[in-house]
Amino acid sequence: METILFSKTDKIKIVTFVAVAFGLPWLLLPQIRVEGILAYNIPASYMMILPTFGIILGRIICERKIHGWFHWIYTIAFIESTAVMVLCAAKVITGKAADDMLTVSSMALSIVLLLGRMIDEQELYPFKDLKKAIGIYIMFVAIAQISNLPQLIHAGALRTADEIVSNLLFTPIDIFVVQSIYFFGEEYAWRGCLQGRLQNIFGKRMGVILLGIIWELWHMPLWFQISEPGQGKLIVLLVLMRMPYVIALAVFFGWAYMKTNNIWLCVLIHGVNNAAVAAFDSDLVTVADTVESVSVFDGIMTAVAVIVMLLFLFTKEYRKGERV
Repeated sequence: METILFSKTDKIKIVTFVAVAFGLPWLLLPQIRVEGILAYNIPASYMMILPTFGIILGRIICERKIHGWFHWIYTIAFIESTAVMVLCAAKVITGKAADDMLTVSSMALSIVLLLGRMIDEQELYPFKDLKKAIGIYIMFVAIAQISNLPQLIHAGALRTADEIVSNLLFTPIDIFVVQSIYFFGEEYAWRGCLQGRLQNIFGKRMGVILLGIIWELWHMPLWFQISEPGQGKLIVLLVLMRMPYVIALAVFFGWAYMKTNNIWLCVLIHGVNNAAVAAFDSDLVTVADTVESVSVFDGIMTAVAVIVMLLFLFTKEYRKGERV
């Protein structure tokens, strides 16, 4: 492994990213116990904008200015979301009020983000390599149904058909128009920036596996928020249960990004994955609920989905050279 030297600017950007993406959730989330806030997924939505804003803030600090509308969008999103979280922590507003505020702003910012990238037609153009992107999207919808098979069987044929049609037709609209500010907030950072850096240092396969580990550890403040005192062992168990699946997601998402260089494809399949989980697990609101709900059949089908996604490590995209 070659020695990687970081410049002073690189170090500032790294420290800023870690402080924002990983530090702020641990600082704010434990303070927030407002009734209803978890039901609206407000903490998760807040966390999703932090990785990209952490990257942007690092650039702003180093270059001492804000570059263009993209930086402004995430700066605005961060300021507003942080204000809402602080108001929740101070119990000035309810979870419902916070959700109403964020829903309106997220839709407005998502539409601006999408239209801006469509007009720009540069590196982050949404329809780049469209035919490949559609094929990969359909492939992932199929893979998502593998891990959801126990719930789909229990739900019946009508619910299953409805779920698949929703994933194929309606979920993309919701993700792009209403929630892209959140999912792009993760994917631009994880796939668009961090994946390439890690692959340059550790190689394509090890880099993406390390990214999967980092990605799951980043979620941990959420698991602490939905836990009760004395449930530390359950949190560790939940992380260990989720880790193989999240690493497998990182492998598949990483392959999709290298195959198409389309970050919006990663935004879409990330949203589909979350929607598929939420469709059947929306009533699981604590760590104990989540861990105890897993059956043997659930574990087997999730393992099958993990194996399928890990097989993409052997595609040509991961074989082309040791580093990006």
